[in-house]
Amino acid sequence: MNLINQLTDHPALELPYSEELKNALLSTLETSPMEFGNLVDSAEGAFPTDVMTVLTELVADNEVSQSNGLWFLRDQQDRPQNRIFPEVNVTIGSGSDLPEPHPLDFDWRFTEHTLACLEKVVNARNGGQGAILGAPTLYKYLVDLGADVTLYDKNPGIVEHLRNSGYSSLNEVDLTRSLEFSPRFRWAIADPPWYTEHYEGFLSAASQLLLPAGKLFLSVLPRLTRASAAADRFSIIKVAKKIGFDLVDVKPGGLGYASPPFEIEALREEGLVVGNWRKGDLFAFVLSSSTRIESNVRQSNDEVSWKTILLGATTVRIKNTSPNESEAFSYKPASSSGTPRVRSVSRRSPARLEANVWTSRNVALVVSKPHIVSAALTSIAGGSLPTEILDRMTTTYGLGDREARQLREILELLLQDAGLSWN
Repeated sequence: MNLINQLTDHPALELPYSEELKNALLSTLETSPMEFGNLVDSAEGAFPTDVMTVLTELVADNEVSQSNGLWFLRDQQDRPQNRIFPEVNVTIGSGSDLPEPHPLDFDWRFTEHTLACLEKVVNARNGGQGAILGAPTLYKYLVDLGADVTLYDKNPGIVEHLRNSGYSSLNEVDLTRSLEFSPRFRWAIADPPWYTEHYEGFLSAASQLLLPAGKLFLSVLPRLTRASAAADRFSIIKVAKKIGFDLVDVKPGGLGYASPPFEIEALREEGLVVGNWRKGDLFAFVLSSSTRIESNVRQSNDEVSWKTILLGATTVRIKNTSPNESEAFSYKPASSSGTPRVRSVSRRSPARLEANVWTSRNVALVVSKPHIVSAALTSIAGGSLPTEILDRMTTTYGLGDREARQLREILELLLQDAGLSWN
């Protein structure tokens, strides 16, 4: 397999995919010189670091030049350069009062504009009962407008938060598992993680939840999201047809996503600021029949048990593993760059396999005894002073001076990441 060198932590680019992305960028640049953000917007879902990697290769091959913030074909240097400045919104935050999205949950949330557009697409307030699969912000938005909708979502923290806020028509459920549902909805909107096993589960659940001739609106990954995206799209349509869905409409780029904090930080580590760049294609289906299929999804590394701690503005996940008590307490960054933040959001990133302490702003660490960090953060989140907790952990776990310094470094880093002070 031929691979292309790329930026730190992000999966290596396969040569056929790199060529496809090159052709897409060159075709776009034939129209006029462009800002980097505009090129990302036209790259059919390619991750910005991949776009930059391919642009850098095109510069090295003397096919593309860059000057004054613009990228252009070599023969465009003498043309008038009308700069188009894309809107860039890089506010760090969850975009709602829900807990901050975490990379382990594949949690991207629709922009406000997309929420409003989807409400109009389904006529939510007058279109009868609807099911929302994996899109809690859309569920909350529609309920607040008075729509009769029910949420099906895997994230226990999100479901608990919504219940505590007074929302009741919701279910904590993993839609990738084979489950039984009763048909009662006229329409459904599904926003699964962009992997085929998730699509299979969401499509199967939707086919059971919808009444005959019910409509399904599905978020689908764009063609250049990754090397397998084109094949994945074909697989999605094939599975949908097998289950009983007929594809009736496609709106390329019809769904906009607010870039979550972990993605913003990953891109900043590479010196890239592109705002809400991510889009999904909106596929519309009609249920003509319903054929049950069994889900054969295997447990992935991301589904290993993780403890969730809400710390300040952030969500911290700590993997539940059995420590080696003979090993000294220590830590290192999961990123191969040696910096605390992982520079990728891809499930295929090598750093993803290493981390056992991970924040919603992409600070990812490999800690020899993560249960000590878990105990410390749980107490701090409950209101205890960090200095007192450090002393308590040092005594409880018999930490030496170097180990105590390492623990303090971790706690200071995570507190700073959460917007909290040490004192």
